[in-house]
Amino acid sequence: MFDTEIKAIGLFFFLSLLEERRAIIAATKATDLFYKKMKKSPQTKPSIVLVMVCKQMWDKSRGNFQRGRPRYTPDSGWLFPMGLELSPWKEFQKTAPEDELLTLIWSQVFKISDADLSTALGITEGTIRYRIGRALRKIGGMTQNPSALNTEVVRS
Repeated sequence: MFDTEIKAIGLFFFLSLLEERRAIIAATKATDLFYKKMKKSPQTKPSIVLVMVCKQMWDKSRGNFQRGRPRYTPDSGWLFPMGLELSPWKEFQKTAPEDELLTLIWSQVFKISDADLSTALGITEGTIRYRIGRALRKIGGMTQNPSALNTEVVRS
């Protein structure tokens, strides 16, 4: 019944962590929590509950997450489009502030409205738009100059 939301939870943790094992563990726990919350309040929009449970699980497990050290294999079942270059996303995932990273995923990947994000996170829509704008500028700068990501410092 909530197939789209369950897939989104798994993808959220994969994109935010880039680590298969932890993404699967966090997504499993978040999925259980999602079902419980939807059963308790079926009138609540699923997108709001999705953001709430992902954020709750993220906050609860924050100390266990190490951003910036991708650990996944192409053979594991995560499907990527042919020719997709993940270097800018890896750099963004490693360097972006947590609030910008999470908000960007919810807004731009899952197309959750600013109003729903505002409700789920308990912050204003203006703050949501500010975070998204900053995140898009950062990742945009990383994709504009991909050679900057692969530079080496050479001492002479």
